[in-house]
Amino acid sequence: MTDFELLNLLLTNSSEAGNTFNWKYVFEHTVNLVILLGVLVYFLKDSVRNFLVERKGSISSEIDHAQHTIAEAKKKYEEYDNKLKGIEAEINSIKESIINQGQTEREEIIRQANLASENIRKEAQETIQFESERAKQEIQSEVVTLALQIAEKVIKENLTETEKQKFIDEFTNKVGDDDTWHQSQH
Repeated sequence: MTDFELLNLLLTNSSEAGNTFNWKYVFEHTVNLVILLGVLVYFLKDSVRNFLVERKGSISSEIDHAQHTIAEAKKKYEEYDNKLKGIEAEINSIKESIINQGQTEREEIIRQANLASENIRKEAQETIQFESERAKQEIQSEVVTLALQIAEKVIKENLTETEKQKFIDEFTNKVGDDDTWHQSQH
């Protein structure tokens, strides 16, 4: 309800009852209200003023504190954002480093494997060469042994007692002659 509606309601109620509107009553209450408000303002003005000043100060302080907090939050946000960008760059750098290191290690492993396989091939060839030489020497030794056995057998079968004695004498003569023996040895 607005003020005009309230006033209209008061006037209408007093008119219907057959009475006229009591202006004196309204005036007395209005004066009392004005005096009461004047007394309240006179005695409470300093308290209300102090309260309002303090409230204004506390609100101003809270606003300053909020602005300071917002500024710090923005500063920290920018700081963390920069750190995050730095971390992303560092992560990418570490990834590249790991990839390069892995590639280098892979190449080194392949190089070492190639060297090892080349060494194994060389050792195998040397072993084959050595074994073939040893086998040749064994075969030659067996051939010489067999040839000597066959020659001995042939000589035993074909030599007479006189020829055997002749060979023994020649051998002892050669051994007896030191100069001939020494010369034949060198």
